[in-house]
Amino acid sequence: MTIVRCLLLMFAVVALGVASVGAQDVVKLGQIEAQTGPNAIYGWMSSQGTALAVDEVNKAGGFSVGGKAYKLQLIALDTRGEPKEATVQLKRLIEIDKVKYVFGPFLSNVFLAVRPYAVEFNGKILMWGGATRIHDYIGTPDHDFLMRTWNWDTGPNGFGELMVDQLVKAGVKKIALLYQNDQGGKVMEDIYVAMFKKKGIEARLDYFEPGTKDFSTVLAKIATWKPDYLFPGYADSYIYDIVRQATEAGQLKKFFLVRGSLGPGLKNKDALDEYVVYVPKYFEEAEKKDPKVQKFVASYKAFYKRDFPYDQAPLCSSSCYDHVYMLVEAMKKAGTVDDPAAVKKQLMSMTYDGLWKIRFDEKGEAVFNFDVVRLHKGGAIEVTTVNPK
Repeated sequence: MTIVRCLLLMFAVVALGVASVGAQDVVKLGQIEAQTGPNAIYGWMSSQGTALAVDEVNKAGGFSVGGKAYKLQLIALDTRGEPKEATVQLKRLIEIDKVKYVFGPFLSNVFLAVRPYAVEFNGKILMWGGATRIHDYIGTPDHDFLMRTWNWDTGPNGFGELMVDQLVKAGVKKIALLYQNDQGGKVMEDIYVAMFKKKGIEARLDYFEPGTKDFSTVLAKIATWKPDYLFPGYADSYIYDIVRQATEAGQLKKFFLVRGSLGPGLKNKDALDEYVVYVPKYFEEAEKKDPKVQKFVASYKAFYKRDFPYDQAPLCSSSCYDHVYMLVEAMKKAGTVDDPAAVKKQLMSMTYDGLWKIRFDEKGEAVFNFDVVRLHKGGAIEVTTVNPK
């Protein structure tokens, strides 16, 4: 009996050792994005694309780092765009799940809420998200853990600045801004009011409260000013209503956007005159020409067993499909899955050619190619692809 017990104990120890090794063979990825709620457009596609990439990597057998095989485990939590909820979720990811790599957030209000907690783990985690306010912190003391996965608005390669330059060339003199009265709206004000002034375009800003459905009063007031374009915020949940109500009134028919999708324009294509929007990638056209995009679309349909979300797919440019593959390549080059600082160093020196051609500037902010889509009355579309230097 004693021998049997000894053998059982020995097998139990071996089993525990195997379980321990098995646990080490998994690299956990955390994600904090709004998958539901009014601002879900800025997190839903990221969660979709990340899960697809993780599945592809694992089905291909995973990857090897330092002679050891690994697979990925994605823990994607739905913040619903709620800052307090996101803070609790990040705490869980880091302290309970022991995640070292965090995808997101895209929303600035969520980022500002979780930032003080994340700073406590500087050098121990890597957080990369598309939030506009990340721009204010990357490259500053105590934020070595931080990278921004979206293009910045301003500067020589800024997508917003390049688009405003197109307005200047077209002779635009007046533009009306209508933003929601929240953190995102305030950030947009800081960026674009100053930019329009610098470019010689007169700008007028009005705010609306989150949850607003009837914009008729403020739109009527804006119309009396007779702007060349209306710049209606950053969230599709509001832009759909604003564009519909503006065109129904018949006085505001030209729209300029650097956030939001083409969807509101397409839904009102017969009533508007022009709808100019920044689109990280116009998938409808890219799918016809780019084999990588074709593969992505086909893989998405097979994985989710539903139609491809062309209207939201461009937001996969942030902390999503490409970024999973980038992270894997960086871990390979760094020779470690446990040292986020070493992995970041490799990401900073990398140019990745995937759905987008992505690199990071000296601070850790993404630079990648993008499209400007111009929708005309009736649905005619022009696409201009911009490749930053």
